[in-house]
Amino acid sequence: MIEIKDKKDCCGCSACVSKCPAKCIELKEDEEGFLYPEVNKVLCMDCSLCEKVCPTISGEFENDRRPLASYIAYAEDLSVRLESSSGGLFSLFAENIIVNGGIVFGAAFDSDWTVRHTAVDLKNELNRLRGSKYMQSRIENTYKEAEKFLKSGRKVLFSGTACQVAGLKTYLGKDYENLYTIDVLCHGVPSQRVWKLYLEEQEKRNDSHVKMVSFRWKNTGWKNYSLKLDFMNETSYSCVYNKDSYMRLFLSDICLRPSCYRCHFKGLCRPSDVTLGDCWGIENHSPEMDDDKGVSVILIHTEKGKTMREAIYDLCRWKSEAVDVILPKTADSRKSVKEPIYRGAFFRTLQLGGGVFRVLLSMLSSLVIRD
Repeated sequence: MIEIKDKKDCCGCSACVSKCPAKCIELKEDEEGFLYPEVNKVLCMDCSLCEKVCPTISGEFENDRRPLASYIAYAEDLSVRLESSSGGLFSLFAENIIVNGGIVFGAAFDSDWTVRHTAVDLKNELNRLRGSKYMQSRIENTYKEAEKFLKSGRKVLFSGTACQVAGLKTYLGKDYENLYTIDVLCHGVPSQRVWKLYLEEQEKRNDSHVKMVSFRWKNTGWKNYSLKLDFMNETSYSCVYNKDSYMRLFLSDICLRPSCYRCHFKGLCRPSDVTLGDCWGIENHSPEMDDDKGVSVILIHTEKGKTMREAIYDLCRWKSEAVDVILPKTADSRKSVKEPIYRGAFFRTLQLGGGVFRVLLSMLSSLVIRD
C-alpha cells in the first residue's frame, strides 16, 4: 500500500486514489494545506496498484531526453493573448480539440476559489481554464473521466503541471492515440490554505466577497503583471506581482509543497506532448517579438506534439530557438527551487492563527523574490 514516509516524495497527483479498486484511499489535507493519500487499512486488498501508478516511485519519466523542437510564439489574435497569461497558445490548442469534437481538461476556480480540475467541451467555457492559478489544483475524478472519454474514442486534451500529466499517464497504463497532453512550466505549487487566508484578509479589508480573481492581469503589462481581485460591492484591488503579499510569498518559495523542493518532473524531459510557459527574458534574445503583451515558450516532446503545433500553425507567429536560449539552465522550471530556511517557522506561525498579512510583515525583510 502507498505510505508517505517523506512528504517530499508525494506530489499530490492523485493517481493512487484514482486507481485503487477498493476505494480505500482518500486525500486528506495536512496542517500546511496540502493533500496527501491516507489508506483505510481495513479495506485495503494489498494489490499494490497504488504504488505501481505512483509516478514518483516508478521513476518512469526521469531521463535526459531533450525536446524534439523548441519555439517561442504567440497568438496573432490580440484578444486571445490579452485573455491569457502569456501568448495564448493553450486557448488555440484547446479550441482545436473542441471544434473537432473533443473535450479539454484543466484547472478552474470553483465557487469558493478553490482550484479543481474539470472538463469543458464548449468554446465559450474555455475562459474557466485560461490563465494561471497559483496553487495546486485538485484532480478530483478527472483521470477516470478522461479514461472514459478516451475509451469511447473521443479526443481528449489534458492540461496540468508535469506531475499531474505524469499521474494521468501512469493511471492509464497505456497510450491512447486520441489523448493529447500539455504541461505548464511550473515554479512550484503553493498551499491552498495560504491562499484561503489571503482571500479572507482581502475580504475583511474590502468588506465584501471576491467575485473575480486574475493572477496575471496585464493592465500593467505582461512582464509587470498584477494580481487583481474584484469584489461584490464593485470595488477592486490590484497590485503589481512583486508588491502583493501572496505573490511575494509564492515567488519567495516559502509556501510551496514539500515535493517542489525535490521535484521529479522538472528539467527538459516531460511526460507531455507539449510544454507551455512564459518566455521570460525575450527582450534579450528576440526583441522583435516582444510587445509586452505575452509570448510563450513551447517545447515539443513527441510526434503528436508536432501534429498539435501544425494544427494551429497559421494562427500564431512563431520563431524556432534553441531550448537553452529560451529556457536557460538556471530557470526555476528546469530545476527544483531551494527550500527557504524559514519555511517551517512560517507554517508554524500560520498554525498559531496568524493571518497571512501579519506573518508576511514579520518576515518581509527575509523574503527574496524574482524581479
